[in-house]
Amino acid sequence: MANLNAIIKKLQRALVKNGQIVKIGTTQFYSKEQERMITMYILSTPVDFLGKAGVWKQMDYQIIRTASQLDLLNCLVDMWRSLQEWQ
Repeated sequence: MANLNAIIKKLQRALVKNGQIVKIGTTQFYSKEQERMITMYILSTPVDFLGKAGVWKQMDYQIIRTASQLDLLNCLVDMWRSLQEWQ
């Protein structure tokens, strides 16, 4: 079976190719309880909003923030299935 990173990247590419821009970011922190580094995955998409000055701006809307690659993968699969239903 392919590793999760490869599957996640393929799903991200497929979503972007079909017009749904998704960004995957990572951050790390040290857990004293587990005595190891923890990697957090952030799935976001750019959205437009009307700023205070009446000017349209763009920001990243956070869809999910998790330490589990499997949760990230499941979210991407749900997005892919929803996109396929719309087309």
